[in-house]
Amino acid sequence: MNAPHKGTVPLEFLKGLSLFFLIALALSGCGPVTYPEVRCKEHLQKIAREEYGIPRIDVEFQGTTLGVFLPLDHLFAMDLKTALMSGSVTDMESLFQPTEEAIDKVEDILFSMSRVMLSTDKKIDFYYLQATDVEKSGMDLTFIGQIDDLKRVRFWDIPRSEYRKRIIHDLRMNRAALWHRPVRHFFKDLNESSADVIQNRYFPNTAREKWAREFFFMDAQGSLLAQGLGEWTVLDMRSIPLQGNDVIVYAKAAFVPKDPKNKEFEPGTSEYLFQVSTAGDTETIQRIIPMAYLGEKTEDSGLSFTRDIVMRSLPHWETEFKTPDITMGDFLSRQFTRRFQSIAGEDERIYNTFASVKLIVRFEPDPKPHFIFNAVAPLRGVKETAYTSGQGLHEDVLYFWGRVAREFVDVLRSYGFKDYDFLEFQLFQEGKLLSWTVSREDLELFRRHKKDLSSILRLSQ
Repeated sequence: MNAPHKGTVPLEFLKGLSLFFLIALALSGCGPVTYPEVRCKEHLQKIAREEYGIPRIDVEFQGTTLGVFLPLDHLFAMDLKTALMSGSVTDMESLFQPTEEAIDKVEDILFSMSRVMLSTDKKIDFYYLQATDVEKSGMDLTFIGQIDDLKRVRFWDIPRSEYRKRIIHDLRMNRAALWHRPVRHFFKDLNESSADVIQNRYFPNTAREKWAREFFFMDAQGSLLAQGLGEWTVLDMRSIPLQGNDVIVYAKAAFVPKDPKNKEFEPGTSEYLFQVSTAGDTETIQRIIPMAYLGEKTEDSGLSFTRDIVMRSLPHWETEFKTPDITMGDFLSRQFTRRFQSIAGEDERIYNTFASVKLIVRFEPDPKPHFIFNAVAPLRGVKETAYTSGQGLHEDVLYFWGRVAREFVDVLRSYGFKDYDFLEFQLFQEGKLLSWTVSREDLELFRRHKKDLSSILRLSQ
């Protein structure tokens, strides 16, 4: 769905957001069921619309994860493209500072989600909020959290500082949002603009009679109209890149008469393919093909696929929003990645010993559930080696891994998570991947200071 470009969320924004969320939780109830499972989506959309004036959010469930999509016209206070091209940016955190309006909307939706999650009979373990700048940058600001953490911080079972560490936040590029932008504009123009504007903007080389009937700028008698008869609502958009700078966007849209008294106009839905060019500074629509006209042969449309190919492949096309089906192992591995990276940046010994540290933690459920810690962390001393068969692991590598292991066992104990067999440390050296494992039982002895890490590491052969 999204390209893996990531940025940094300003720390002060997260601190303020966490404080707001705590206040929201204090006001949220855990009493009788207010939002039954079958109406969760409806209630969330109604709260957003009627209480906060947010006209559209998408809500979906994946497994036990509640996902909400919040489209925004303007996410960041600074225009990213203009700022980067100016060459005057020295503070990356200021570049990704959200606008006050965006912060307010994110807070409102998080508050709404907390209300529903704490008063529903639907089993919800995790929440996922994706706020996407659909007009300017195409960037996503995402939040992932666990509902039990919400309850624990609400009753002061964990401190606010710990709660902030448990929220997973990311900035990343959402290229589908940019590809879909001209298609959103097209349907907005159908609702608001005159036939002359539509003609000049989208069909400059096409006679009006050839497109007007399709988009209701023609009445039942065949007379051309200055304004369209229909009100359009986009139900679904998906896209797939072609060769070069072209993208195909699929759009399904519903239409109803603008005038409810117009009995000659029957509500319905239509599907279209838009050929969008991404060359230049902005995306532009090159062709619009009604799916009803897309035949069985490719030459009917000039495209390299048929209607049947489109419909079969459509589930695999890119979307702006997709809720991840989060599991506890996955949630913890994401959290550990952030925690361990913070340790590497804040610990003076680690900072002075390693030239740089880039790490990732993964959870693998098969064949036996386990966590993998993989770090690219070259020692600053050019003659120093992380591991030798004669002397074993470098003392600073052991120190780093010890800090990681201590955080690991403390967090898992706090969560009461025992559904794993071992922790694996990976080290890439001289073109070879080396790994050491520590069993869950030995890690418990390490946590209780019964054994040190070096005595329980087992080099895999």
